Amino acid sequence: MGENVAMIGEERGSRVTASVFGRTLWVIAGAIPFFYLAAGAEVAWMEGLSDNGTGSVIGTALTWAVLLALFLGAMLYRFRGAKIAAASGWALSLLPAVGLFALLYSYMYVG
Repeated sequence: MGENVAMIGEERGSRVTASVFGRTLWVIAGAIPFFYLAAGAEVAWMEGLSDNGTGSVIGTALTWAVLLALFLGAMLYRFRGAKIAAASGWALSLLPAVGLFALLYSYMYVG
């Protein structure tokens, strides 16, 4: 009865942010095998993206970008009442995604 309506909205927003963050990390984790699959297969359109042999990395990054953009659209549709919170959770998940991509790149091409 004495609940603050603003507090309820903030709690829901943080839950949506955490939920979208976690779900997006599962999407990113599911894409890890695709990285190795693309690196092992010499696909013509991927190899044509770069002259220095990192075409599969660029192709994988482009594929991940499209899939993550589609996932963002799905999350914005799912959480229509908390779009800012959903977009924030998605954007926060890009930090570990970039780090993971850099780690995979270093395993494949640097080391």
